[in-house]
Amino acid sequence: MDEIQNEIRELLTNFWIVKEESPDLYYEIKRKQNIIKDFVTKTLGSKLIIHDRFIKLEKIPSNDTGNIGIDTFTSKSDYVYLCIILLYLEDKTRGEVFVLSSLIDYVKNTAVTMNLETIPDWTLRSDRHSLVRVMDFLTEISVIKVKDQEKTSFKDSEEAEALYEVTGLANYVMRLFTNDIFEIDSVNDFLNDEWKYQDLEKGDVRRYKVYRNLLFTPATFSYNITPAELDYIKKMRGYLENEFTNLGYELEITKNMAFLYEYETSNSKYNFPNNKKITDIVLMVNNELYKMITNKEIPLDDNEVGHINRESLEVILKDIKTNNKDYLSKQYQDLSLGKFFDEVINYMIEYSFLKEEDNTYLVLPTIARFNGELVRSNTKQMDLFGGDDDV
Repeated sequence: MDEIQNEIRELLTNFWIVKEESPDLYYEIKRKQNIIKDFVTKTLGSKLIIHDRFIKLEKIPSNDTGNIGIDTFTSKSDYVYLCIILLYLEDKTRGEVFVLSSLIDYVKNTAVTMNLETIPDWTLRSDRHSLVRVMDFLTEISVIKVKDQEKTSFKDSEEAEALYEVTGLANYVMRLFTNDIFEIDSVNDFLNDEWKYQDLEKGDVRRYKVYRNLLFTPATFSYNITPAELDYIKKMRGYLENEFTNLGYELEITKNMAFLYEYETSNSKYNFPNNKKITDIVLMVNNELYKMITNKEIPLDDNEVGHINRESLEVILKDIKTNNKDYLSKQYQDLSLGKFFDEVINYMIEYSFLKEEDNTYLVLPTIARFNGELVRSNTKQMDLFGGDDDV
């Protein structure tokens, strides 16, 4: 699989590959599509969608890890606005333009007509921010293009205007479901929709679930998978290690955790650590949590999972923000303690260091592999280390 290593990584880290944006990569994947399809079909049970304008690997995880979703979205209203905006774009042709004011009217009117719980009030900054997050996401994945906009952002004024162009990709954003979604009652129903009538504990489905956990999530934990999946990892460890080595990853398996990391250092925004300043903050938080575990202040259960309340986490974050200001970017120095807490903790949940559960937080085994502390010097440089191993 060495010959498809780069293509698989690009498919994993991008929502899709748009021909207009990345023609060389698009044609390279298309040229190797048979080999790539063979891998994703046999190991992931996933669809590789080849379109004349894009190529997309459907990345549906096998378990609810608590960090499913679009990482830039922060509220339910973001997802509500996304669905309504996709409806708005659905009947528009490629190259057609529209103004922001017509879109926001449509979003509000549709929400009212459908009697939704989330009715936008554009006088509220929070609702405007929510819509801007959605528009930024759709721009990032090339569903719309910004043609012209005023200096004043819609974040700052409900009177702000902008001109957008439709690319014609809106109809392909949403996943196609095998069964009637009105029969779905939970997140796991969504995740298991494609193999609703199959045995989840054996055969192909068990293999798909193991590979999806390892490739689509930051880490796999024993508490979050079935005994059958855990048995597969133990028995097939050598085979799995060889498969992922061919893709340029190293598989680490401990008693209660399995995860992949790359042989070479990468600054990709999807990796951890990366070159974002928040990475350094998370490493410091992890270091404090690891000290608390070592000192028995956070007891661990049989799955090496601990619990910590919000108040204790707030003390850690406050201490880092107050006593390590010189090591924080201005962006984080200027945040209120509440916003600083929310941004850092949400990022930690996204990368499976913490999981929010029943008004408390699970402290997951990954913190032992990714933590760091400050080494103070005259040059004020930060020396980061990777837990027990240099990961």
